[in-house]
Amino acid sequence: MTIQVTVDEELCIGSGDCERILPTAFRIDEARGVSVPLAGAGDQDPVLLERAAFTCPTQSIRLVAADGTVLHESNG
Repeated sequence: MTIQVTVDEELCIGSGDCERILPTAFRIDEARGVSVPLAGAGDQDPVLLERAAFTCPTQSIRLVAADGTVLHESNG
């Protein structure tokens, strides 16, 4: 199942929690100081994607299933 993964750059503080949980899906863009989803992030383990989203201290990660169901909403 492919999941649309986005990060609200206005909310993200670049804590790196998402990258520590799922380094194959997220990385910190040092120049901007925010997390960015990597290519193929939506094909990663959905349980780990949700863990990364729920662990985000600013709740800046949004996850949407292929059928449009919002799995995790950002605070943006």
